[in-house]
Amino acid sequence: MFSGQNKKEQIIIDAHMHLPVYEGAVLLEEKKEKLLQKLKQNKIAKCVVISDSTLESEIGSMDDCAELFAHTNQVSVVGGISPFIAFAQQFLKLKDYIAQKKLVGIKLFPGFEEYNLSDNSLQPIYEFAENANIPVLFHSGWENSQYAAWEDAAKVLEQYPKLKLVCCHCFYPKISDCLKLTSYPNMFFELSSVADDLSVFDRIKKDIVNLIKTAPDRVIFGSDYGSCNLEQHIQAIAELELDADISDKVFYQNAMKLYQLKEEEL
Repeated sequence: MFSGQNKKEQIIIDAHMHLPVYEGAVLLEEKKEKLLQKLKQNKIAKCVVISDSTLESEIGSMDDCAELFAHTNQVSVVGGISPFIAFAQQFLKLKDYIAQKKLVGIKLFPGFEEYNLSDNSLQPIYEFAENANIPVLFHSGWENSQYAAWEDAAKVLEQYPKLKLVCCHCFYPKISDCLKLTSYPNMFFELSSVADDLSVFDRIKKDIVNLIKTAPDRVIFGSDYGSCNLEQHIQAIAELELDADISDKVFYQNAMKLYQLKEEEL
């Protein structure tokens, strides 16, 4: 948590976290407690935990995470899904969890899995999410970035203009690709993992600031905790020295609006 003279304490929502992974057999409940301890240590008001798209996973399946955090107000859950893995069954479950308010969004993993963001197999997801006003997040950047290029995101938004689409990792390290999508009012950008390598962050932070200033209501803080360093991400974004109103939007207000979180729970 950062603070400074004449500065109020910054409210933070981490909009991209996973259950941590450890060597050996560790119960999901233990991982949950470790994550909650991390929130407390860093004074994180709320967070969004993202499940895997597989049926069994060290970071938790959709079923695992939906049930694990069902009664934890500090944590909201986004459910991962794959067009390749028991899709019909998983899609029915996903819709049921959303109806029960156990999930606040849907996560796709193009790049980790070999399908394009604009693939026709994803149409049922996009149609449902657009009608239900539920955001769809997608993995971008890093290796195999061709599966979720900015052109694919544009195709999806052209077909589903009311869909809230969230670019996790901001096409890392090609942050400037985000600027090609800012004209779409329902395109959101989430900063998870952008400070994973501080030498890279130093090269891309001008692009990050440019993105935030171009779309201040649609850039969201996330750390990718479980894979990346939470404290390092908080510090890196804090040191961008954004105006207080913009900093509040990035660190928590934009996430609250996107995921329809309750202010009284902060």
